[in-house]
Amino acid sequence: MRLPGFPIAASGEIFSSVIARHLARSPATKSRHLDQLGLRIASANSLVPNNLPPFVEVLPASHPWADTPSRIILDHTLIPLFLRFSTAERSAEVIAEIAAGRSRNPTATVGLTPSRSTKLLHKAKICPDCVARDIATHGFPVLYRQHQPSFVRMCDVHAKPLYWNCVRCQELHRHTRMWQMAGRCNCHSPLTQAVLNADLNVKTDENWLWLSHQVAIILGYSNVPTDHSITEKLLNCLKENGFSGTTGGLDSSAVADALNERFGRSFLQQLDLGNWCELLSNGHRANRVLSRDVIEGRKIPNVLHVLLLARLVVADISILSDMELTSKVQEKRCPTGYGRRASSCQALDNRTIDLAVQSTEGKITVAARVLGVHSYVLAAEMRRNGLRLPLPNVTAKRLGIKRIHAIQEALKKGIPKKDIQHLYKISEWSILLIELDDLDLSNAHRNATIERQRENHRTALLKYCEDHPSPSRSAFVTMHAGAFDWLREYDRTWLEGHLPLSIRGVQKILRQRRKDWPAIDTAAAAIIRKAALDEINKIDRPTWLTRTRLLTIAGALGAIERKNEGKFPNTRAEAKRLSEGKKDFQRRIIDWALQEYAGLQIPISINQLRRVARMSPCILLEQRSYIVAKAEELGLVFDTRCSLAPR
Repeated sequence: MRLPGFPIAASGEIFSSVIARHLARSPATKSRHLDQLGLRIASANSLVPNNLPPFVEVLPASHPWADTPSRIILDHTLIPLFLRFSTAERSAEVIAEIAAGRSRNPTATVGLTPSRSTKLLHKAKICPDCVARDIATHGFPVLYRQHQPSFVRMCDVHAKPLYWNCVRCQELHRHTRMWQMAGRCNCHSPLTQAVLNADLNVKTDENWLWLSHQVAIILGYSNVPTDHSITEKLLNCLKENGFSGTTGGLDSSAVADALNERFGRSFLQQLDLGNWCELLSNGHRANRVLSRDVIEGRKIPNVLHVLLLARLVVADISILSDMELTSKVQEKRCPTGYGRRASSCQALDNRTIDLAVQSTEGKITVAARVLGVHSYVLAAEMRRNGLRLPLPNVTAKRLGIKRIHAIQEALKKGIPKKDIQHLYKISEWSILLIELDDLDLSNAHRNATIERQRENHRTALLKYCEDHPSPSRSAFVTMHAGAFDWLREYDRTWLEGHLPLSIRGVQKILRQRRKDWPAIDTAAAAIIRKAALDEINKIDRPTWLTRTRLLTIAGALGAIERKNEGKFPNTRAEAKRLSEGKKDFQRRIIDWALQEYAGLQIPISINQLRRVARMSPCILLEQRSYIVAKAEELGLVFDTRCSLAPR
């Protein structure tokens, strides 16, 4: 289908304005053209039409929008504005879903709840100076998308308040009135009210103009920006500028005070955010905007909230985009096996230790006195720095070779040193000298200790789950706090795989999942095919195979509704293919009735046949040629007085 005169969209022109211009330039009725474009039931005030594929399919092949619904979304809707602060993966997923027509509610898909969507979605607004410029330049006025968000109330180009397009037309839900051009409608006296109140001051005027400028910057990108660390950058900037809280987030009191001071109470109330930054408010507070769910992409943030927070630390949103992310990546902690004693003396370097030991001919106690430290401190520093000291002959003779080997094996197995002292009747100093003689023993004992700790903590969890038929996560944390803390810190993956889920986690799993519509569609189509086959092959009286009856048998009667068209494509196709027309059903009734006649072995009369078939004589006479052919095929004869008999 070719649509003559379909307009090419101007830069920044919103989708509804393009369609309104096409309808204004088309001689036919608006209803007919909206039907051709697949927009008959679409609203001009919606964020984007629910189903774009039918629209782009009817466009001429030479049109820039042909087969490119994503270009419509990115260039002529407000979706890039609401996805500006989401992650790259989430943005791509949302755009693909809307472009393919899989989203039945694009407003909710971009993260706008019903209460928020009424405040953030556009109703047509115009700038009189922009309208006059467009008429002089292009010959027609257009609606610009940067003017349409509800929190944009000034033109960023002319720095003047915006006006509503005809309010009377926008309040009607008739397609002939909703789709209108900028500043033009069929009203005798259009009602175009100013968006802002007359009592403006310098501060609020500056704030409104700043918001308009930020929206123009965001929508000026050709695509959704790929720099999706901007929320994390903003969080870091807020913390660096004194808004950091004690628990790692933002200080709610400091943020609320700064918002009131920067924007003023009256400005926030005009944005319906008068209670947004109140500390005692039960609603969404400002310090919760940049949550971990937002930064990691599980949630799409409120663009207005992010812009207001950004105003506290930067003069322009583009500054955050150009800023480098300075947050440090948290290193994964590794278990140490056992702690280290705090030393009050300064650390000794290897050269100083070497000179002292060599000057005292390997006598560590003498070298310690030379350095002015305790001998234990010197030995510990040598072990930490990897400096070997041969085991003194006096110590070797006193302990004996067998006992030294046994102590070395015990250290390799990770036996606690207190137990080694008690088992082999030796001191901590002797163990330290044995470790200095073989530097690998210290690391071996530490690694073995870590494995023993891991095994003990894992055993505690497995034993708890075995002893309790219905294990509770909180009960385990209470009973084995040490094991839980160690495993959560150093063995989290294993812990989450064996630890009972929290109540919230259990509820999340038990929560009913969203329906698998492709599977439901396939199953319903199979039921329809089976029902049709059973009906054709049954020997009882036939029943009319209507589309409604087939869909009812399959439990998919909702497929008839327009809103469910995309959910049941196969079901709708099978129901349409296998449903019978009126004449087909009549002939199937006649076939069954003649089969019944064959069993009676009597001549066919129209009176008897109409009783068996439950049809009026007029219908039988219309099907006379078919009845004669079928009777001849079955070897039946007609009564000589029957009006159906062949002549």
